[in-house]
Order: sequence, then structure tokens, then C-alpha cells
Amino acid sequence: MEIAVLDKMARADSPLHHWDGRVKTVLFLGAIILSTAFQHWYLVAVLWMGSILLFSTLQLPWRTLFIRLGMPFGIAWLVFLSLLFTNGSHTLMVIYLGKLAFPVYREGLQLGFLILFRIMAAVTLGSLLSFSTPMIEILESLRLCKVPAIIIDLAAMMYRYVFLVEETARSMRRAQLCRMGDQLTWIQQARDIGKVAGHVLIKSLDRSTRIYKAMLSRGYSETSTGAEFFTSSIPSADWKNGLFFASLLTLLLILDILI
Repeated sequence: MEIAVLDKMARADSPLHHWDGRVKTVLFLGAIILSTAFQHWYLVAVLWMGSILLFSTLQLPWRTLFIRLGMPFGIAWLVFLSLLFTNGSHTLMVIYLGKLAFPVYREGLQLGFLILFRIMAAVTLGSLLSFSTPMIEILESLRLCKVPAIIIDLAAMMYRYVFLVEETARSMRRAQLCRMGDQLTWIQQARDIGKVAGHVLIKSLDRSTRIYKAMLSRGYSETSTGAEFFTSSIPSADWKNGLFFASLLTLLLILDILI
């Protein structure tokens, strides 16, 4: 996904897009932290379902969310299966595959659901934030939250140049295919892919070194400060919306503690 596509999504027309970036950043990052702190899987599932409902208001194609969730879902499913058969002491059932027996544990089922929903909720909430908020607003909001400037600068550089690295890798792969690289054996293809990855890393290191030297020549330092990005106060309507959703998250946290 190119940076222009993300910027276009972040500037679409929906109620969530019109929220102040500072409110959205704090609210969604807080929700991500809570999703990893909840101890009951059904509360995390409620949080995930809520994020899915919010995505439906963005007026974006569902395919964009499914693409984002594809790889995390695969990882979460593998973790779920590994916990299902290995974690716990109370057997719910036994699955037989020939002479092999695989017991399903109650504790593994609960922990597997918890981790699965944690992963899916965190990724969905992060996608919502990136789809509805320009990256510059997210980074500047984190700067207001006193996140160290070096981390903000590194994140901005990574966001700006990771797409160039991706495009370089695609160009090299297309050149490889134009030279009948797909007709080789799988061992030779794996070797060529390794070469492409190595060249991409070398080019990335060389580009990052040149960019850093250019920044230093223009007076950059870790203590450098620029003009304030946010010049207006947060609208009262955004305050109210933020407080409403923050109260819902607080209610879920209280339920998680009391149950």
C-alpha cells in the first residue's frame, strides 16, 4: 500500500475522520493498551466488535480491513491451536487422528481465545487510527504526550521511506521475473530472493546514511524543535465524543476487574 493511498484514506469524509487527531490518537492507543490488559476474552471480543462497527462508518471498502487482518489472523490462529492442545490440565475432549490422540484443554481454550481476540482487536484498532488520521497528526499527538523526540523522528522517517524500500524490492523482483527467474528450481528461486533481499537491505542502509548526513548538514539534532503543528484547541464536540468513548472503555475495565 502506497503512502498516497493511506493519505487518501485518512482524508476521507466520515464522522470519525472529522474528529480531532489528538483525541483519536489518545483514545485508540488507550484502547489498544486495554485490549492487551483485559483478562477475559469476551470483553476483548466486545472491544473488537466495537472497532468493527466503527470501521463500518468510515465509508471505506471492507477489503482494506481484511487485507490488514489477514496475516495477524493467521498468526493468531496458530497461537490459538498451539495453546488449545498444550496448555491446561482439564480435558474437554480428545481428538483422534489415527493412533494419535490430541487432548483439548479448557484452560488452553480460554487462553487461546483471549490471545486471538487481543491480536485481532489491537490490529483493528490500529488500522482504524491509521485509516482515519494522517500520520503527521498521530506523530504530533504523540509528541504532545511527551514521547521522546528521537522516537517520533525515527517513526516519521520509517513511515516516509518504507514505501520506497517496498517499491525497490518490487522493481528488483519484476526485473528478476523478466529474466525468466520463475523458471528456475525452487532452490535457485530461494537463493535469488535472498539476493534481492540482501540488495534491498544494502540500498536501504546506504540511503539512510545519506539522508542522516543531509539532515545533520542542515542543523538537525535530537533537541531540534519545529513550529507547533496544532495551532487550535480541541473542539468541544470532539471532547464530548472522546469522553463518551473513554467512559465506555473505563466501564469495560471495571467489568474486567470485578468479574
